Amino acid sequence: MKEADYIVDIGPGAGKLGGTVVGQGTLQELIGEEKSVTGQYLRTVKPRKTNYRTGEERGITIHHAVANNLQDVTVTFPRACLTAVTGVSGSGKSSLLFEVLAKANETIHEGFEKITGMDTFDQMIIVGQSPLSRMKRSNTATYIDLFTPIRTLFAKLPEAKEKKLTAKHFSFNTAGGRCENCQGLGYVTTNMLFFPDLEVVCPECQGRRFKQDVLAVKYQGYSINDILECSVHECLSIFEGEKKIQAILRLLTEIGLGYLKMGQSLTTLSGGEGQRLKLAKELMKQGKKTSLYLLDEPTTGLHPNDTIQLLKLLNRLVDAGNTVIMVEHNSQVIEAADWVVDLGPEGGAKGGQIIAEGTPEMIRGNKDSFTGQYL
Repeated sequence: MKEADYIVDIGPGAGKLGGTVVGQGTLQELIGEEKSVTGQYLRTVKPRKTNYRTGEERGITIHHAVANNLQDVTVTFPRACLTAVTGVSGSGKSSLLFEVLAKANETIHEGFEKITGMDTFDQMIIVGQSPLSRMKRSNTATYIDLFTPIRTLFAKLPEAKEKKLTAKHFSFNTAGGRCENCQGLGYVTTNMLFFPDLEVVCPECQGRRFKQDVLAVKYQGYSINDILECSVHECLSIFEGEKKIQAILRLLTEIGLGYLKMGQSLTTLSGGEGQRLKLAKELMKQGKKTSLYLLDEPTTGLHPNDTIQLLKLLNRLVDAGNTVIMVEHNSQVIEAADWVVDLGPEGGAKGGQIIAEGTPEMIRGNKDSFTGQYL
C-alpha cells in the first residue's frame, strides 16, 4: 500500500456488510478516512508482544534434515507454542515442514535421520491451501456439522410432526423433502454446447431448494431455506436458546467468519476462509486430544483485521495444549509468534540453513537475519 500511487478500499465489512467503496486516494488520505477499516488499522498503534510462551521442556527435534535444499539441518521446535518458520522464498521452509516434519510418523522416510518428541501427540493435522471441497453440495453449515442439529430442531416442531416430516426431509442432499427438479441445489445447469454451462434458478422451487410442505414449516418465522440464506451472524439471534448451535455460531463469528452465508458453497471460499473454517472445525472436535498443527501460510489473501481474528483462533488452539508450527511471511503473524525459526540466507542452493532461532525480539536483534532486519 505504501508503494501504490492510488488505493481503492472496499467494505466496510464482508459479505452482505461489504460491497461499498469506503475510501480512495493516497495512503495518507486513506489513513484519515473514518469509514475505512484499512485506514483504522493503519492509524492504530500496535503494541508489541512481550510475554512469550516458553513451551514445555521436551520439544520436537528434527535431526540432520537434507530434503531438497536443506543442508544437514538439526532444529528443535518448542511444544505448546505458536512457532513461525520464516525466510526468503526458496529458503527451505516448506521442505522442513512438509517434506520432513509432516513425514515424522512414516515408517519409511528419506531426507532426514530421525525426529524425536512426537510421542506426546495424539495426532498431526496438516492444514494447507487446498480447497476444502470440490463439491457444490458442501456448504458452510454442512462442513462445520451445524446443519444436522438445525434439521433435528426443525423436525421437532409441531407442524413438522403433524406432517410426519423427519430430519431427513430438511436435507437438500437426500430425496424426500428436497425439490427433485434441481435435486436441492436451487438451480439447474443448462448445457450451452460451445459456451460454458449456464446456471439458471430452478423454475419449480424458484431457488428455494425444498418442496412446499417442507418450506411451510418455520422456526422463529424462518423456513429451512431462509436459514441457509442467512449469514452466520444473523443466525446468532435466530437460534438464541440453542446451546449447541450457538457455540458453533459464536466460534465462527469470533474468528471473523460471521459474514459467511450458512448455505454458501465451499467451492466459493478463498484459501484463507477455508483454512479458518478447517481450524474452527478442528478446535470444536478437539476433546482431550493433543495435536500438532502444521500450517502453510495461513494469512494468504487476508486483510490485517482478518489476520487478528486468525491469530485469536491459533492462540486458542495453543492455549488448549496443542502445538502450532506455520510457514509464514506476514510480519504481523511473525511478531505474534512465541518462537521463530528463520531459514536462509537466500533461496535455492544458497538457502537451507538455520540463520536464527528464538523469540521475535531475539530475531529482531540478529544482524544476520533478513527477517530480523525487516521486523
